[in-house]
Amino acid sequence: MNCTHHIQNQITLICKAPHKCQCQRKLCVECQYEHGVDFKHTIPLKIFREMAMKKLKDFNLNDTTELKKQRLAFKSLLSQTEQLMKKIWEELSQSIKQVYDWIEKENQSYLNLINENTNLAESSYTDIEKLVNIVEGSTLNDWNAEKSSQMKELEKTMSWWDQHIKAFIEKSNQGIQQIQSLIKEDEEEVYQMKEDLYEMLRYIQDIDETLYQKVLETLKKEKVSDIIGFLSKTNNNQFYESLNYKQENIKEIKKQVKKITNFLRNIQDHKFNKDDYSHETYEKERADLVNMIKDNKRITEFIKFLVRITSIDVNFIQSGSNGLSLLVDMKVDLKNKSFENIKIKNTSLIGGNFVRCNLSETEFENVDISGVNFNGAQMFNCKWKNIKVHELNKLDGHSGTVWSVCFSPDGNTLASGSCDNSIRLWDVKTGQQKAKLDGHSNYVMSVCFSPDGNTLASGSDDKSIRLWDVKTGQQKAKLDGHSSYVNSVCFSPDGNTLASGSDDKSIRLWDVKTGQQKAKLDGHSSYVRSVCFSPDGNTLASGSDDKSIRLWDVKTGQQKAKLDGHSSYVRSVCFSPDGNTLASGSDDKSIRLWDVKTGQQKAKLDGHSSYVRSVCFSPDGNTLASGSDDKSIRLWDVKTGQQKAKLDGHSSYVRSVCFSPDGNTLASGGDDKSIRLWDVKTGQQKAKLDGHSNTVRSVCFSPDGNTLASGSGHQYGGGDCSIRLWNIQTGQQKAKLDCHTSTVYSVCFSPDGNTLASGSYDNSIRLWDVKTGQQKAKLDGHSNDVYSVCFSPDGNTLASGSYDNSIRLWDVKKGQEIKSSDKNYKDILAQFKIPLQNSLLLPNVEPDRTILKICQNPLLEAQGTLILQGEFINHQGKDLKPLFKSKGSCFLETIKNLDIKKKEDCIVY
Repeated sequence: MNCTHHIQNQITLICKAPHKCQCQRKLCVECQYEHGVDFKHTIPLKIFREMAMKKLKDFNLNDTTELKKQRLAFKSLLSQTEQLMKKIWEELSQSIKQVYDWIEKENQSYLNLINENTNLAESSYTDIEKLVNIVEGSTLNDWNAEKSSQMKELEKTMSWWDQHIKAFIEKSNQGIQQIQSLIKEDEEEVYQMKEDLYEMLRYIQDIDETLYQKVLETLKKEKVSDIIGFLSKTNNNQFYESLNYKQENIKEIKKQVKKITNFLRNIQDHKFNKDDYSHETYEKERADLVNMIKDNKRITEFIKFLVRITSIDVNFIQSGSNGLSLLVDMKVDLKNKSFENIKIKNTSLIGGNFVRCNLSETEFENVDISGVNFNGAQMFNCKWKNIKVHELNKLDGHSGTVWSVCFSPDGNTLASGSCDNSIRLWDVKTGQQKAKLDGHSNYVMSVCFSPDGNTLASGSDDKSIRLWDVKTGQQKAKLDGHSSYVNSVCFSPDGNTLASGSDDKSIRLWDVKTGQQKAKLDGHSSYVRSVCFSPDGNTLASGSDDKSIRLWDVKTGQQKAKLDGHSSYVRSVCFSPDGNTLASGSDDKSIRLWDVKTGQQKAKLDGHSSYVRSVCFSPDGNTLASGSDDKSIRLWDVKTGQQKAKLDGHSSYVRSVCFSPDGNTLASGGDDKSIRLWDVKTGQQKAKLDGHSNTVRSVCFSPDGNTLASGSGHQYGGGDCSIRLWNIQTGQQKAKLDCHTSTVYSVCFSPDGNTLASGSYDNSIRLWDVKTGQQKAKLDGHSNDVYSVCFSPDGNTLASGSYDNSIRLWDVKKGQEIKSSDKNYKDILAQFKIPLQNSLLLPNVEPDRTILKICQNPLLEAQGTLILQGEFINHQGKDLKPLFKSKGSCFLETIKNLDIKKKEDCIVY
């Protein structure tokens, strides 16, 4: 056989050195030199075989005479004992039977005397004599005394046998266990430590997943802190019995526990238990692993077990943390799970869905929870430190308005210029300030990195341009020439030229190396707001308050073209990546696309309702993004000129949103009087439903997803106070429900979809028949606006919330309020309680779904999260409780304190 390490060589030697041989003790000639063992410990195959044969012969293992003799003697003993026990058992049974039979016979004889002598005149003298003794004498008393004595003796005898039989069984079991302890089970295959994480997980994939919970229960009950030490006890029969609730073979249970132990031994020293696997270093390895295990339920259950043991054994905190991160990445359903007491550190849980999970007494350290959904979760006495939340990455430092920001070419640094006269450099990943550049004596209006990222240019209202060394933060040069505010600076693609635009109506070109002005470009008749180089660096575009855009030849300094079309100030210009198209944004609320070669307007993009402050092309040039004073960002298809997405939806406040039952569509209603349907996956608007003449206050899908209900009205009542039903597929209005005399704040379908409930500013709740559109009932009781209505899961009860500070429960069938004095009030109320498993009283909340936000970073959700004490500190040392509160979390100590205060206020002194 050839060597596995040196395939060209034959195996010729056996290693007998006292060590763990890396060559599995089978060596070729090269192995003999490489594996570092004294040659005297390596023996040729033939000689080693002879040595082994001799050893076996010396110990005379073939002679089994004594073995057979003892075996037969033991067998004979067991057989004799079995026969003897059988004989004793038969005699005992017979004796017991005879005693009880005799008692029953005597009893019956007395009964027979009267039963058989129905005609006493014909009875014998003997029977009459016996009957006389029974009636006049003590015959029956004597018999009862004798029978009682006999039964007492039998009771003693039974107790004696019970005691001795139990003692015998106990002794016998001890003897059996003593014999069993001598049994050597088949030697298990030696577990070879693995480096490949997937192979490690495959090793445990045949374990019965129900075993994990039983193991966890035992570990907690026994207060174990060293899991490997506990599981390694081979004689722990009571432990194995506790796991054997399915009445399986104990050997199989032991085998599975052994596998768990082997895995934990392996993972303990593995990098998976030392490093943060969510770090970009492991990005590819992690992606490959997720792809291989994402559909393997057995492996998934084991990873959950690995997460939970972090609450027991601190030696597995990092592997459990990495495991939880993998579960999040695999989109495993973690809702409604208990992760009480787990300890998680150095990992990312971005986008995780922990809806209604029990996270009480958990300890998190250096964990990224950006975009995590904690809706309805329970978080009592948690200790969370060094927590990261992306939406808190707000770069605070400037004391005035920030006029300009610019990323470095590598994306790691952000520069900002402000009206506090300073420039600041920020670390993009950590959000920490890296440097503060002082020098300008007035507002810094524009900042721009050079293509190599080493130099930063800044333009200011102090009329100067300054060049800064990014590494040292020192000023390299001051470029003077403009006679008024410098609004915009831009480097040429080669980094050798800097362009600047100013309120002095001029554009200037500067030599970056010498700091000298190369050219002054005159032509604009008002302030120059923006300058931008074409990708090839040959053309410069400028936008001005004179409403024009001008194209300049950089080499000659001559104006190549004047692009007229805007009817107000041009705030921003940007070249497409190929340099053929120029985009411009203006105070006339429009965006225009220009053909750079011809100077002709290619398209006019209308949609913004206020000034367009900024325009920017996507890297592929197919999409244009624009930002406006109407508070929206819009994406445009450059080829068609059509708006692809409006990233905030409505043109005014959004009052209500609701997911369709399948989660694919989002409905929204707002102050712009419209309802919009959005594709959740793409973020695209699918339809716009017009009909209401006032603000749309509430939208709600029917359970089958085919109908949408909407409620409308003015903020303080009046206007369009209607409810409308819409066909989702056609976008057409199906019905208009009029009865409310003021604004409709909330609508909600019953679980079967047949009834619609509505709450209004007119203080009433109304129930509607969805099929006919007719009002079924009017529920009066609230003394102020009804803001929210919601059905119980069975549809029999309706809850309502009002501005009168009360929540009321209603019997849907009877159309009556359920009073607190009703017998079943508490049972009904239990359906609506917010804690842990329900959040039905939270208006417009879909706790299982992540809020649709069209932005790069996902947002944390914590609506209805129950928090009691504990600490939640981010990586900057800030308390996160205000953030949780802003997300709709419920702080139980606050409620408790309010309750105490109310009670104190009620005390009369």
